[in-house]
Amino acid sequence: MNHLKSIRKKQNISQADIADLLGIKPAAVSKYETGRVPLSEEAIEKICQFLNVSADELLGISTPNASAQETPSMFSKVMGQICPGSVTMEEYLYMLLNTIATQKKQMDQTIRNLYSCGIPTNTIARVTAIAEEQIIKLLKSM
Repeated sequence: MNHLKSIRKKQNISQADIADLLGIKPAAVSKYETGRVPLSEEAIEKICQFLNVSADELLGISTPNASAQETPSMFSKVMGQICPGSVTMEEYLYMLLNTIATQKKQMDQTIRNLYSCGIPTNTIARVTAIAEEQIIKLLKSM
């Protein structure tokens, strides 16, 4: 989503001012701000000139005078979407490894169940995408 609303408010500019600039109704500016309607190239150019900001800043691609320390890394952004900020990376990895281990145990049990029902190992291998040699090794460890 673009940053039109936040930039406009910081500069104490109304939606009506932007609407006058673009020759549209203020309600249309609201649609631009919420992302319901994308900004045209012409609108971006006019707004950037009017607000004295770059297109990157308006579109949220960059922020003015942001140092590397202020700009969160892609890793931080992704981690913020994956797990809450209250969880450390170490805790997250521990939870992830536990989940993987649990899923592996479940898959192993499913393979054993399929085999005990008479399903051939080559069919189990095709369905589970696990090498038949690995399936045979698992079954021998029973």
